[in-house]
Order: sequence, then C-alpha cells, then structure tokens
Amino acid sequence: MDLTETQKEIVDTAGNVIVRASAGTGKTHTMVAKIAKEIGGNRDHRVIAAITFTIKAAREIKERLLVDITGHFINTNNSFAIEEVIRPFMKDAYGCQFDCDMTTDYNLQFNNYDDGMTYISENCTLGIYEDNKKNFIFELALKILERSKVARLYLQAKYFKIYVDEYQDCDATMNEFFMYLTDSLNIDLFIVGDDKQSLYTWRGARPEVFKRILTKESFKSFFMGDNFRSNKQIQNYSNLLFEETSKLYGEQSNLENIILLTCTEQDWFKKIENFWDRNKSSALLRFSNLNAEHAASILCNHDMEFKYIPKPPIEDISNDTRWLYSAIAHFLIVDNYSVFDFIYDIPSGTEDDSKIKSKLEKHLQTIKSNVADKIQFNEKVSELAKFLGYGAQPKDLLALYKTISTERYIDAFVSNDVKHRTMTFHSSKGLQFDQVILFVEDYNLRDEVSFYNHYVATTRAKSKLIFISINGKYKTKEFYQNITKRLEKSELSLEKLVTIIS
Repeated sequence: MDLTETQKEIVDTAGNVIVRASAGTGKTHTMVAKIAKEIGGNRDHRVIAAITFTIKAAREIKERLLVDITGHFINTNNSFAIEEVIRPFMKDAYGCQFDCDMTTDYNLQFNNYDDGMTYISENCTLGIYEDNKKNFIFELALKILERSKVARLYLQAKYFKIYVDEYQDCDATMNEFFMYLTDSLNIDLFIVGDDKQSLYTWRGARPEVFKRILTKESFKSFFMGDNFRSNKQIQNYSNLLFEETSKLYGEQSNLENIILLTCTEQDWFKKIENFWDRNKSSALLRFSNLNAEHAASILCNHDMEFKYIPKPPIEDISNDTRWLYSAIAHFLIVDNYSVFDFIYDIPSGTEDDSKIKSKLEKHLQTIKSNVADKIQFNEKVSELAKFLGYGAQPKDLLALYKTISTERYIDAFVSNDVKHRTMTFHSSKGLQFDQVILFVEDYNLRDEVSFYNHYVATTRAKSKLIFISINGKYKTKEFYQNITKRLEKSELSLEKLVTIIS
C-alpha cells in the first residue's frame, strides 16, 4: 500500500511526533513504514522500542516489518517497564533487598505503593494496585528512573526512538513515564492514537492526556482523517459523532449502506436476512459476551451460520509468562506459525535467541507430540518454561491446555477463517468486516465513553452497517434521544443519514 502525502510527511519528520489517526486511516501501516525507514537510516549502536498494549498488536508490527529487527524491542507497555527498567535497576534505585529474580503476578493486588514495595522485597513478586485506575508498574518504573542515574544512562544509550501505539488508552501514570523519557532523557517519541477510539476509561485510560500532547510545543502534530476502510456513508455517520471530525461530512443521497431495522425480540433475526449478504464477511457486535453468544445461537438456529468467538483462557494469564503460553498456543494451532515466529515473540529478543533455535524446536515438537496426554503435556511445557528462565504455574498450565484442547477457543487463533462471527465490540478493535450488525440498545450515548464505543463499533464496517432497534427498550429510546441531539449540532437528522425500515 502506497503512502499518502500526509503519511509520507509523517514518515519523513524527525524528532517528537504525535499522530491523531481516525479509524481506517492506515495508522499501523504508517507507523511500520516509519520504523522501517528509521531503523534503516540509523548509523550507530542504538535501537528502537515499539510499544503496544497487546501481544497481538506487537506481533502484527513484527510481521509487517521487512527489516532486521534483531535487538530492537517490540512488545507490550508493561514488558517495557518491567524488562527495561524495573528488573535491571530495582536494586540500584532501592537497595540490595531488591536484588532478586523478580516475577510478576497481576492477581496480586494491594492498596498503596508501600505495600507493593514491601511485597516485592519479601516475595520477589511484582503485583498491581487493587484500584484498576492506578498503575503501580509504571509508577515504580518512573520512580526508578528518577532515582537511578545508571537506569537513565542505559535508556539514553540504548534507544534513539520509542514508538507508542494506541496512546489514547494510556493512563495518567503511563503518560508521566513517557513524557519523562522525552522531556528529561531527550529520547524521541512517536505517539499515535485517537481519543475517539478510547475503550478503556473504566480502567484508567485518559484520552485527554493524548489531546494535551497535540498542543505540546516539542511535538510535531499530524491528523490522519482519510478512512480507507469504510464507504462514504459509513464515514459520514461515524465522523458526525464528534465535533472535530464533523467537518469531514460530505452530503450523499445514496443511503442504502446503513440500514436501521425497527424490530421486536421475536423478529430481528428474520429482518436481517433481507439486507445481509452471506457471501461477505460479517460481525455482530454486542456489549457483553453473554449477548454475543446468545445472538450466535439464535442466528445459527435460523440457518445463518454465525460463530461466537470467545476469549481464550490464556488471555486471563496475569504474569510475565503470558507471552510464552500465547506463543505455544499459536505454534500448536496456527499452521504457519514456526519456531522463528516463536523466537520473535520472546520479550527483548536478541541475536542470541536464534542460536537456541534447534533446542526450542525440539521442546516445541515434544510439547506437540504430547497434546493428548495432559500430564505429559504440562511437564513438557514446564520444561520449556524452565529452559527460558521462567516458572510454570499450575493455573497457567491449565489455561493453556484448556485453550488448545477446546474447539470453541481455536477460532480465536484462526479467526480469519471464520466468515460470520459474533463478539463484543471491545474484542473487535483493530478488525474490519464487510458487514457489521449492531444493537442500538448497547449505546445509550449518555456520555463520551458511549460515543467512543459506538464509533469503534461502526468503523469496523467496510460496506454495510445494520442497526437493530428493539421496540420498547429504554436504552433504545436513550440512543434516539442522544444521537438526535448530537446530529442537530451539524443541522442533520438520523433520517438523512440512514435508511430506516419499520
């Protein structure tokens, strides 16, 4: 895919850069192009860090990069804070009582900073705050940087650029950490995000800190608004949800790509058939997993073969070995996932990792040959974990075995093969489908968070958007009231944007 003029300018701009990228505008494509150019143009020993919120997003960046990424850090936010700051410099910042082989366990929760520090010193285990809107890991990492000169010198000597994806989902403490890297350590940052796509304010995400950086003098700011994913009608509707993008609206007479069906609980699935094309990919998105699973059951009972895509048990693993179980599951389930992909997924990978390829392959093949025997399987996984310097907890082994041995979880790894699916709109972020089906009752639009959710859900659709409006529901009435108020700001109405069918 070629770069647009705006994307080219972003790739060519040196120094601190922040990009506000609306849905479908080629955010990852642009970031990957910039990473590739800057790695290729670097002439000293330093490397880059590309930091994401999920292992899946980190893997996507690695897969798209066609340059040598050996020695570069491409992994999650927490991995960066833990592997590059907390583990190596905890002792230097806080003393010899923290000189230990630290593990992480996100099930371990405490009320305040001192309790967290005490637990680390006594048990050598890193946990999190009980209040999910506070971030112990990044608070600790920032304090270590402030106390440890050697930690600061290390990061300055190692990294010439740090890329942070989905910045709108950063909390206040994460933002303080990243701003310290550029303001105090003079490490260039490339930040990309979109406050309209913030889904995690309930756990502390602060999209307003992203918006503040847009006005920061030390950053060059860009806006990417051209949606290459969705057709014009869907773009119009989604852009009108927010004042700052409403100016992108362009009048259109053809309204056949967004259909609003007024239904009852008994006939909504029948009405869909008149507008849904079974030959094109589609997703029905709900707020809750329970509703998503229930919808799949109803549709399948009426010869509409939708599959519910549940979250695999390994997604709930809450420690530093999560990447390992994810990598093993991919090796066992995904045909084209090889030992080389496994090596790329090792946090803070180095050239030395490729030297253990044959041993890794032997471990992985032994695990694969023992899938039918749960006890032997767990033993072999434990041996691989030990080989890589990790411990294997029984509950994590159970989660892995349940994931790879239960058919309903397999689809999460080979979802490209599933043409029609149901899932939560939270799980759909980053995905795209020809057709998307939404229930308006899932979006009361009482606040900006609900508008963010609605924006993410609608912008998953490429060619058709189907709204299901169930008569008589209070949340449905709220949707109409609040979408009407929002559209009136642009002197428009729902009837001028979608086809409404009773």
